[in-house]
Amino acid sequence: MSTLARAERPLFSAEEGEKIEDLAAYLRLSETIPGWIRYEEAKALARTAYSLEGDAVIVEIGSFFGSSTVFLAGSRKLKGAGKVHCVDPFDGSGDSFSVPHYNAIILAFGARSPREHFERNIRSADLSDWIEVHQGTAEQIATNWTRAIDLLIFDGDQSPSGVRAAYDGWSPWLKPGGVIALHNSSPREYGPEHDGHYRIATEEIQAPQYVDRHLVDSITFAHKAA
Repeated sequence: MSTLARAERPLFSAEEGEKIEDLAAYLRLSETIPGWIRYEEAKALARTAYSLEGDAVIVEIGSFFGSSTVFLAGSRKLKGAGKVHCVDPFDGSGDSFSVPHYNAIILAFGARSPREHFERNIRSADLSDWIEVHQGTAEQIATNWTRAIDLLIFDGDQSPSGVRAAYDGWSPWLKPGGVIALHNSSPREYGPEHDGHYRIATEEIQAPQYVDRHLVDSITFAHKAA
């Protein structure tokens, strides 16, 4: 399927009125920021984030320059409640496959740090009130976490050891019925030390612990069983 065909699919049903275009605007803005979640993957995450009721807690492990944070936080702004908790060391670290790509982007965008680029992008989107930054590795931040999570997104260090530490630290906080999403976890050939999400999806995101497991491009989605 062509990129154009994927991008032109409607985001929501017509019954949701002007919210369709409002959230689509956040998705378009996301595409102007360096990142890797695009098209159907981005739409699926945006739909999921928007569908959460009440004061939803979203944890995004791996935020970089804020590309996906924009549509996640935008979805909660449109709903009027909830917050996106952004977990990232903001130093360009990660698995050995990804680090050269991070460094190339950081170098291309000049003197600011990844944290400065992230905060500038969030401010420009007028979303600062809808996010909370937790600077550090997923494993470090998890040690002090105490809140039940509605949507848990893994898109940080993708080495097997890094993902295992992140999953073990964060998955117990996902509430029954909550959604887990693992980027780059579809069956394919992976670069060295870049298949951590695929391994966790294969080893852990299975019945009876998880239900409604499905793929949207490379993202594995599932609900934690009640």
